[in-house]
Amino acid sequence: MSSIAIYFATPLLTTVQPWSFGQLILWFEELDVEAKVGISSSLVTVLGFFVALHTTMHSWQRQTTASMRMSAADSVDRLISEVNAIILQIEMFAEALAREVSTVRAQRIPPEAAPILSPLSEDVIAFRANRQRLLQLEQELLALPGRYALLFMPLSDVPAALDAITKQVSSVTKKVWISTPIGGTEHPEHRSLLAEVVDPVKFDELASVCSSAHGAIARLHGSARGVLLGPIIEMNPRAFVRTLQVLFGKDGD
Repeated sequence: MSSIAIYFATPLLTTVQPWSFGQLILWFEELDVEAKVGISSSLVTVLGFFVALHTTMHSWQRQTTASMRMSAADSVDRLISEVNAIILQIEMFAEALAREVSTVRAQRIPPEAAPILSPLSEDVIAFRANRQRLLQLEQELLALPGRYALLFMPLSDVPAALDAITKQVSSVTKKVWISTPIGGTEHPEHRSLLAEVVDPVKFDELASVCSSAHGAIARLHGSARGVLLGPIIEMNPRAFVRTLQVLFGKDGD
């Protein structure tokens, strides 16, 4: 490209008029055999060098892109897997707590006679830590598209999936800040505190939101990972047939 630019700029910048292609051919025809062979050999060498350089650069670009996609896929996997694991833990705790407190209140069971309240009181500590960690992960999800902006630019499905995942996480974080005792079994009245403070309706709503978000995030996670790794992992015939079987509900060999 630089040579072409110099060729066309020379008449404008100097008084020198470069030869045209036809003049170069005439000049080449007037050379002796040895000169023609030497020039031809040099041209073949230069052409081979450029072909090899182009091939090497293309291979390097593909390897670099594949490496970046693998790195991005690993980051997405680690982040979303932790998010979904925490949401599942919150869901299980909220469901168990709502069910137990509702039973204690409905049946007027003395808290001292409800032994399950003790492990649930211990789980309150983990619940508090999980909701704090979920807020941190939500911020990391928001920053993920910016971290891989150049890589995600031609992959519109990935930012869209991450945005949908972030919305699912936000639906949980909006519901997760429910009043609870400090947790633990050190306090002699920890069962009574748990039974009195906890709002089972709110925890039941939280469990429902977590259940919905957990399933949606799992589907979106698979979609984003597939878009990232699809160009790297080629589809073989057996994998293609297997995919069609799963899509059409014929999951069998």
